[in-house]
Amino acid sequence: MCEANIYIDRGSGEELLMEMVDRVIPGEENNIFMESIFGERRVVKARIREMELVHHRIILEEIKEAAEVQTMEIWLEPDTDHGHFHEGEEVSLKLLKGYNMKAEPAAGFKNTKAFVTNGGEKTELHFHEHDGDKNLIMGQETEGLIQVYAVDEERLYAKLIVEIGHHHHHGLQPLGLPLEIVPSSYSHARMGDNYEIQVLKEGKPMAGVEVRATYAGTHNRDYPHHLTTDSEGKARLYLTARGNYLFTVSDEGIISTFTLMKSF
Repeated sequence: MCEANIYIDRGSGEELLMEMVDRVIPGEENNIFMESIFGERRVVKARIREMELVHHRIILEEIKEAAEVQTMEIWLEPDTDHGHFHEGEEVSLKLLKGYNMKAEPAAGFKNTKAFVTNGGEKTELHFHEHDGDKNLIMGQETEGLIQVYAVDEERLYAKLIVEIGHHHHHGLQPLGLPLEIVPSSYSHARMGDNYEIQVLKEGKPMAGVEVRATYAGTHNRDYPHHLTTDSEGKARLYLTARGNYLFTVSDEGIISTFTLMKSF
């Protein structure tokens, strides 16, 4: 016997939701799919709070979509769908401002600057305005990994790792931003991977901080993933959607994002 009864807590105690369930599949947008041995199927917006498989019980906690105050943030995106640029290809990026990977056309940029770091050298980049967008044309970079970041006077930071060529697996050093999200190790990330990041504040691991994560094309009004860093400032996310992901963290008025360029 491997079936379980599903209970849900809607804020006033546990109540039986579904009996004799033999399939439970967490999905995007905080949806949980369930199917019983009788063929009954249901989808609820909830998170798994507790699993008592010995007693054939799974307890869910209902997620209520509350209107949240959406603080503006900036992020970088590549002008490519490949997850990398080819050697000799013109590297073009976009700087966007909004929330949850949804750009806000009316949001203005304030004294924004962008920089590229390659081999320990930092060079300022210049923006090209086009139809209200801020584009960064970096030219034809040589093969390797480079880091690009942007900052504006509202204490907003955005970072992106650009891969030029293929099969770069070496680590990258933090940029030294006041608040920074760093991949634990660099590799070609794909859907189905378990991806790990680390949050640094003034170069030191930041434990117990919330990291929000989203992905291109999400229909959620708010970030669909909420992570908490461990004692080493690390958090992991199982990548279940196509396209690029965005991680964001905030502390003491600083909002810092990291865009994961991902193979489609």
